[in-house]
Amino acid sequence: MKVTREHVSHPDQSFRYLRFETPRFEGEPHRHHHLELTWIEAGAGLRFVGDSVAPFEAGDLVLLGANTPHCWVSSRSRPGSAATVLQFAPELFAHDSLPELARLAPLAEKSGVGLRVAGAVHPRIVELLTDMRTSSDIGRLAGLLQILELLQAHERSLTALAHCSMQAHGARAGDGRDDRRIDRVLGWIHRQIAHELTVAAAARMARVTPGAFSRYFRHEVGKPFTEYVNDVRCGEACVRLRRTDKAVAVIAQECGFATLSHFNRQFRLRHGVTPREFRTSG
Repeated sequence: MKVTREHVSHPDQSFRYLRFETPRFEGEPHRHHHLELTWIEAGAGLRFVGDSVAPFEAGDLVLLGANTPHCWVSSRSRPGSAATVLQFAPELFAHDSLPELARLAPLAEKSGVGLRVAGAVHPRIVELLTDMRTSSDIGRLAGLLQILELLQAHERSLTALAHCSMQAHGARAGDGRDDRRIDRVLGWIHRQIAHELTVAAAARMARVTPGAFSRYFRHEVGKPFTEYVNDVRCGEACVRLRRTDKAVAVIAQECGFATLSHFNRQFRLRHGVTPREFRTSG
C-alpha cells in the first residue's frame, strides 16, 4: 500500500484543531510526525490503520501514534461525513516547561498500533471535543490536556487496532536509521506486496535461518509470516476495490495473489464476503 507523508503545520498553536464536513472521506493512506485523535461525527465505511482494515460508523474515536499509516474511506451508499481531528507532536510529552506531560509518554508509545476508544470514557471525550468548537485557543489546549489525562487514566477502554506498531519502519524507511530487523522486514512486505514474499527471503533480510525467523516474526508481530502477508495484501485490495474500477482479477494480481481463487478465499476469510461482493456493498 502506498502511504504518502503529510506535513502538519500549526505555527501559532501548540497543536492543530481541525473540524470538517464533506460528502465522503476519500483521503489516501498517509502518515505524519504527529499523534492524532480522530472523532467521526458522521459517516460510515472502512478504517485503515497500519495493517488493520475494519468498518467504522459515526462515533468512531481513534488515537493514532506518530507515523502510523491511516485513512478513512466512506461507503458509497452512505453520503455525508464529518470529523473532528486533533494533531499534536510527540515532543509535547518532552517539553521542559511542562514536565507533568512526561507521564503521558507510555500512552504515546502504545498508540503506535492505533487505539480505539470506547467505554464510559468515550462520551466524556466527545463532550470535550464538542466544546472545542466554540472554545478559545487556550480553552482548546486545556481540553486537549483533559483528553490526554482521560486516555491515560482509562487504559482498559483502549483497544489496539493494528497487530504491531507501524511507527518504526514507516518513520525510518530510507533514512539510514532502520536498525531493527522486524522494521526492515515489515517495510519490505508493504513495499513489495505485488511480488512473491517467502519466509526464506525474509529470513535472509533478517540474517537468520528460516526456522528462527518464523519464531521471531510470530513473537514480534503476533501471527505467522504468511498470515500477516495475506492481511496486508487483502487490506491493499480493499483500497483498490473501493477506489478503482479495475477488474477483480487484476487487483488480485497487483496485490500478489497468484490465483483468483486464492484471493477470493483469503479475502472472504478476513472480510466475510468475496471481493466482488465487497465492492458492490460499498
